[in-house]
Amino acid sequence: MQERSDTTAPGSGALLAGRLAVLLAGAGEARLAEALALVVQMLGVRSAVLRDTGPAGGELRAVAGDVVHVVPAARSLHSVHPPTLATVELPVRVADQDLATLTVVGARPAQLPALRACAAVFALVLGRTPEQDPRAAALLLLAEAADRDAVADDLHDGPVQALVAARYAADAAVRGSDPTQAREAIQAALVGLRQALWYLRPRGGVDLPAALEQLDERLREGERLPIQLRLDQAAAAQLSGAAASTAYRFVQAAALGERGNPLVISLQLWRGRVVLAVAGAVPSSLGRWELRFRALGATVAATTDGVRIDFPLPPLLDLELPPSDLKATP
Repeated sequence: MQERSDTTAPGSGALLAGRLAVLLAGAGEARLAEALALVVQMLGVRSAVLRDTGPAGGELRAVAGDVVHVVPAARSLHSVHPPTLATVELPVRVADQDLATLTVVGARPAQLPALRACAAVFALVLGRTPEQDPRAAALLLLAEAADRDAVADDLHDGPVQALVAARYAADAAVRGSDPTQAREAIQAALVGLRQALWYLRPRGGVDLPAALEQLDERLREGERLPIQLRLDQAAAAQLSGAAASTAYRFVQAAALGERGNPLVISLQLWRGRVVLAVAGAVPSSLGRWELRFRALGATVAATTDGVRIDFPLPPLLDLELPPSDLKATP
């Protein structure tokens, strides 16, 4: 028979929380099941279940003890949760945001302080953001330079070539050819340049759903494949201006790339995070985009047909460039 600590003694909750912190410090979520097993052992309870917040009890994260208690209480029968066993549910919360629920069967009232301490440790693990690469700043500068090169290439292959064609048409008109062709060539070059300028402007920082709807309209006007939007306004409202602007840029890059099917964009709250999923295409130079999202504390994962980005909550502070004291010289 396993020994267990006297969790009703003063300081015993801190001891259990400390052991959980040591266990989870390195591996984090990968050792949640072991952490729950430690809770069951030290408290002598029947079971401990960690489940995401969400409909129908949320998605299961980890369980220890009697497996039958995995069934959410709202869906279980008395034979699963006997009336003689107390069931305690504690929120795993970070900054007023519920990330998960810790459910313990067979706990005593005196063990509530220890369980609250355990829930706090789990919140630190589930709510933390990935560590920043110390080279991130330099890599972001290199990524910005590479993006400027790509923009220059796009302008050269698009509007500049249209202007060259317009110049040839204008020269032909001077020599007596039909001036209508020159006018049409200039008009086509003007339209292409205006489209390029529209795509260069930053958008999405204030209202990401509205910006993406405008992007879809522009794509249709330019006879490009449209995008399908499945956006949760509540989720979009949780994004900082920097995160929303980067998310918009990412979707635009995917939409303007080579693809054979409509792009499907979804934005929703899930597991205490704002999740942006782009299905149907992957932007070129995905590594550069990953650097940007990591700088915002987000994680990037490849899916079967696209990319998924998880933004942490609470949202990061909006950042603005400081005013410059330098004056342009003629």
